[in-house]
Amino acid sequence: MNNRTRSWLLMQGFCPQDVDHEPEIGRLARWTPFSCAAFGTAGLAAGLLPLGLTLCPCSFLTLAGLWMGSGWFFVGLGLLTLTGGLTAHSIYDRLYNLMFRHLFHTSAIPEHGAPRRFGCALGGSFYITSGAGFLLGHIWMAFIPAGFMVFFATLAGFTQWCFASALYGWLFERKPDLKANPPLERIR
Repeated sequence: MNNRTRSWLLMQGFCPQDVDHEPEIGRLARWTPFSCAAFGTAGLAAGLLPLGLTLCPCSFLTLAGLWMGSGWFFVGLGLLTLTGGLTAHSIYDRLYNLMFRHLFHTSAIPEHGAPRRFGCALGGSFYITSGAGFLLGHIWMAFIPAGFMVFFATLAGFTQWCFASALYGWLFERKPDLKANPPLERIR
């Protein structure tokens, strides 16, 4: 793992031991942002019907969004996402650890720290705001917060850079201690 990716994982609140000694951490840390983006895309697709059905490859999630309606779907999604702000695992981490890690024969997603909890709380708040926008019929209030979340969650999934964790570091003037446990050097 390169130093930039390592620093971004530390910035999210993963402990240096997990980052340095868990070989699958790079892939495992992508699960939550990609899941957050997929569920958010499903809710947005339901709000864009009939165009949304062709834009969202997540047909199962889109059907769930349709069944609940985008407003209540986003309120429920936001409340579930908020649980990650209260604990060391997001709802997406719990889902992976309980079900998918056994299917994929991988390690459990390790606990995360305050920056990622802040991100889950922020994301949950944005999704609840979108839900309220759909329920109240305010199109901008409905699509902008959810669109913001889908964009930045997708970005975090691809790059490991998390907007909310960076915002947390900026607001609370905390930077990851990159030298706390330096990466292990390869033996040649």
